[in-house]
Amino acid sequence: MNAKFQDLECDTDILMIEKDTFTVERFKELMSQKLAENLQQRIPNTTNSGPLMVYKLLYNCSVAELNLKVQRGYWIFPPEGMNCQILKLVPRLAKGKLRIKASLDYEAYRASVKIDCEFCPDEPAEPESILDDIRQSEEYKKLANNNGHQKLLNYGSRCYSRGKSEKFARATAAARCQGW
Repeated sequence: MNAKFQDLECDTDILMIEKDTFTVERFKELMSQKLAENLQQRIPNTTNSGPLMVYKLLYNCSVAELNLKVQRGYWIFPPEGMNCQILKLVPRLAKGKLRIKASLDYEAYRASVKIDCEFCPDEPAEPESILDDIRQSEEYKKLANNNGHQKLLNYGSRCYSRGKSEKFARATAAARCQGW
């Protein structure tokens, strides 16, 4: 595994965690609700008007004479990620680790929670070759059948290495094919 977690920004991607399946958007929504619910719990063995658990844990932190008021917290859990699979809009199922990032803003007994997700694929994505589109073109297939494919590859590579755009290199190479 390459251990580089990337933000999941497409809310329509599909997550499969154990036997459960969610869109990224729904998973974030459920995690946010659950975390907000947990943060609103009261300290055990106190009355309903007793302090909230989060208030006791975060807001009123004192060390000796230093009184700290924490108003924002940030957690990543689990730190190493949990096993999952993700189906991105591109048709490929990727296995890897899912990590949840929770941000908490707390002020005056009110907490707001924001959830983000990160994904680390077990295998890095295969880089797309700049020549894949050329190889699929009819002109390339004709040249390949006539042993002229090396000329096309050389010309397309020279265009790309000289800083010309990929589309220009492909179009020019295809046009030159017509005359070869």
